[in-house]
Amino acid sequence: MNRLLSCIMMGSLTWFGFSQNLDKIGEKEMVTVSGGISSNLIYNDVQGQAQFRDPFSWMLTGNVTVNMLDVSLPFTFSFSNVGRSYSQPFNMTALHPTYKKWKAHLGITSMQFSPYTYQGMNFTGGGLEYAGKDWKFKGFGGQLRKAIEYDAAQNNTPFVAYQRFGFGFSTEYAGKLFGSELIVFKGFDDPTSLQFPSNNPQLTAKDNLVLSLKASTTLFKSLQLKTEIASSILTQDILMTESSPRSIYTSVVQGNQTTIVSNAYNTSLDYRYKTAGIGLKYERIDPGYSTLGTVYFNDDLENITLNPSLSAFTGKMMLSGSIGFQRNNLKNNEVSQNQRWIGSANVSVQVFKGFNWNANYSNMSSFSKRNPAADPFYTTLADTLNFYQVSQNVSSTFTYSFGDSIKQSLNLTGSYSQSQNITGRLQDAGAFGFNVAADTSSMPVDLYNAVFGHRIQLPKAKMSIGWTINANHSLLIGTTSTYIGPGINASKTVFDKKLSLTAATTYNRQYANGDLTNHVMNYRIGTRYSPQFWDKKYGTLSMNVNGTMTNRLPVIGQTKTQNLTIMASIAYQF
Repeated sequence: MNRLLSCIMMGSLTWFGFSQNLDKIGEKEMVTVSGGISSNLIYNDVQGQAQFRDPFSWMLTGNVTVNMLDVSLPFTFSFSNVGRSYSQPFNMTALHPTYKKWKAHLGITSMQFSPYTYQGMNFTGGGLEYAGKDWKFKGFGGQLRKAIEYDAAQNNTPFVAYQRFGFGFSTEYAGKLFGSELIVFKGFDDPTSLQFPSNNPQLTAKDNLVLSLKASTTLFKSLQLKTEIASSILTQDILMTESSPRSIYTSVVQGNQTTIVSNAYNTSLDYRYKTAGIGLKYERIDPGYSTLGTVYFNDDLENITLNPSLSAFTGKMMLSGSIGFQRNNLKNNEVSQNQRWIGSANVSVQVFKGFNWNANYSNMSSFSKRNPAADPFYTTLADTLNFYQVSQNVSSTFTYSFGDSIKQSLNLTGSYSQSQNITGRLQDAGAFGFNVAADTSSMPVDLYNAVFGHRIQLPKAKMSIGWTINANHSLLIGTTSTYIGPGINASKTVFDKKLSLTAATTYNRQYANGDLTNHVMNYRIGTRYSPQFWDKKYGTLSMNVNGTMTNRLPVIGQTKTQNLTIMASIAYQF
């Protein structure tokens, strides 16, 4: 028994030694303890319908976190009328020790390199980072995926996988006017990791090498250029016996006739001069581009984005916009192709002191087209599957604040959105709904929304009161739906802001094609008490009681229903 305890203690000491921030040894913050405990009681009563929740429920939760040299050891527990749970930190799977400019990652963890190489994929192994003034270094190595054997009893064919390993490193230089980064990633499967063969023809052992070069520079103090070029050499099946002709990369990958070389490019150009600016971004990913350093990757696409901005009248007016175009089928050899336009514009104006106006417009159009194979003896109707989608949204907000001893604010927000889908013999479609002509019975979906609010603050009385009214109207395939209702709310603090009281009520009516279908009255009341201890080191205490009553008033053919919910909680944090 003593030997077992000694082993546990030695393991703990070793664990702490590898995960500590040695810079904090001897400091006051070397060891800290924090946590809290809270309890919640919920009472629910329903009249006029079936009880769909427990009439009474409770929960008790707590946590204690011990932080030793930046190593957090969290302990948590939870008890309730439906169950209990407990967690402790000694099953942690990752360690991140630091010392000065160095940081290590041990266990099951991940690191960030580049979306085209390795990005956030979990590995079991180790990694190291160095962050200097001008130079940075990152490197890792370990297992990217465990082997999953075929199980005929469970028929897990889609989940069978070879064991996968990977390693990579990044060297970055960040100067004042110029920066660069070189990334190398290598991933490969172990074809001997499976004892039993799988009948999944898509399961193959892969080998991958990815190289990426980043560069950035600043010209004329206003023009910033960033670019990244990545190349991926991927062998889809290393077990193919036929080898490919010897090439420059044969010594670093297991190449054969399934080896594919593809590239990805990403370039951005940003120009800022005084109050104006414009940004341009271009991205292209070749068809078939893939890397074993990510879980999922989009390929065969091209993105172009333009972002202008302007500030005028000493910053009282701000204008900005964005327009982007995306397409796939870059080699024109796919069965279908997609095009997408996305645009937005925003204006923000301070008309005079206290009065602000903001407006936004956005639009997205997407066009999908099939490319059926030509047959001189058969006329296909596959082009009727062409699909065009347009959605646009416009919104505007006015806010006005005024008053000294009595502060008031007015807020008006309105929005309109429309979306439409068109299917038919569409040959082409332009941006944002232009140049679209098709015989279709598709109807657009229109949605209108407006909210007005008025709030009055009385600083001397330490209270505020406000009222709102909101309306929503939608039109869908000849069916209209209208939702409208006012509301009022108030709040006050007493006992030097230690006790706060809130109350609110709303009334809402809903119509369908002009007929009343539903109207609801809602009441809310709440209180919060936060006493202060004589010394802040003893923590904080808060108590809350909130009640909500919802009355669904009867319409023709309906009965009145009522739902009362009362929630009480007390929490202590230290």
